[in-house]
Amino acid sequence: MVPALGESACGSGNFQRRLLGQAGSPATTSAFRRMLQKGSPAAIDQHETRGDCVMPEAIQGSSKKGNMTSGRAWAVVAVVFLAGFCMPANMGKTMWLAPLVMESYGFGPDILGWVNGVFYILGALIAFPAASFVRRIGVRSSVVIAMACAVVGNLIGLLSGTSVMVLMASRIVEGAGFGLMGVIGVTAITPWFPKGRRGLPLGVWGMWVAAANAITPMLDAAIAEATGSYLSVWQFLLVFDVIVLVLFLVIYRDPSEPYIDAAEKAGEVKFSYKELFSNKVVWVLAFVFFVEEGAFIASQGFLSSYVTTSIDAPLMVGTALVSAGAIWGACFSPIAGKISDAIGSRRKVLIFCMASAVLFGLLVFWVTDLRVYVLVIVLNGFTGGGVAAMLWASSSEVVPSHLISGATAALACSQSTGMFLGSMFMGNVINAVGYTMAGWCVLVPCFAIGLLAVIFGLRGKLK
Repeated sequence: MVPALGESACGSGNFQRRLLGQAGSPATTSAFRRMLQKGSPAAIDQHETRGDCVMPEAIQGSSKKGNMTSGRAWAVVAVVFLAGFCMPANMGKTMWLAPLVMESYGFGPDILGWVNGVFYILGALIAFPAASFVRRIGVRSSVVIAMACAVVGNLIGLLSGTSVMVLMASRIVEGAGFGLMGVIGVTAITPWFPKGRRGLPLGVWGMWVAAANAITPMLDAAIAEATGSYLSVWQFLLVFDVIVLVLFLVIYRDPSEPYIDAAEKAGEVKFSYKELFSNKVVWVLAFVFFVEEGAFIASQGFLSSYVTTSIDAPLMVGTALVSAGAIWGACFSPIAGKISDAIGSRRKVLIFCMASAVLFGLLVFWVTDLRVYVLVIVLNGFTGGGVAAMLWASSSEVVPSHLISGATAALACSQSTGMFLGSMFMGNVINAVGYTMAGWCVLVPCFAIGLLAVIFGLRGKLK
């Protein structure tokens, strides 16, 4: 709490008067005086305090245009989210339309695993270089490059004909955009919000995959069914990517006064891979994302095929089930962020979500009654929405601001690597032992290991 005007702070009754004197004009001084009297979070959240003393730079930064109360902050969240949404929307094409793609190209689940999996290769490889790359050229240019990958990838896919290799090449290019956005998203959003209030905006960002998984399964199936060709989905997403790129260029701005550490603002620190790699908490978060996303995406990639073959349901029913789980996941992501802000703990919410993931792994390829799938849908949301939201939010809080792009790169790399291995490996396991045993032998152990890492690896290191 900031002392009322006239009270002593830091042992000096003149301290606040000195702060007000730094504000500038009488009008600005008056605004600062009102903020001090109210104990405005905008005046105190982003910089350090010592005892009851609010440091001068906290007051100097309080009138900035780029703080969390600005409408621009949430507009930036919206357009960055839309750019991110495009990437998993492209990712899901071959997953949600798996029966049609396999029939058209003449391959089975084993090759489908590769078609799904290669999407993540380049994204995993470029994640760490992208950490310094994004800081060097800026968020705006980085998003343009990521969106260009999405557009070019869709074009190559449209020209693939019946060539599996060309289809895979298109997936790799699209995956590069996915990997870039994994690094860019948190880096773009965090400067607009103070640390203690990033749970909700990063929870919104955490929906970028879940929201795409919620909307595109039924959308892709409906487009393919209406036009009689799955290639119409590639055409639709190509146009959508271009529209989002234009919208981003019109709306996005960098914050005029970002919420960053004082040392970075003063230019006293620079991005350092050595400093990043020595942070053990970042590696634990990355490991959890690796095993969780590997298992989760492995399940999503084959869920529509499982429903159509094992439950004997139409493709639209299978994609509807995938969408229902992802819709709840997309909704739960910001809810999880808001809850973690309210209780002051990311770790507790993360433990709950990972425990839900273990149960999800047990049931997802075992349940054969569509009515029981209600429980699977609920667990799917906790897993797909809550885990990612907590990990992205945590990555911005366990490192100083100049390393946030590096921490998110670690998560993006582990996410893409896990997705690649999970997608590739799962198809072969399903071919060998069937859906149910594959779920019990692959999904459950991965989720359980991730849960143990959160419980023991982050104890005392993450609130």
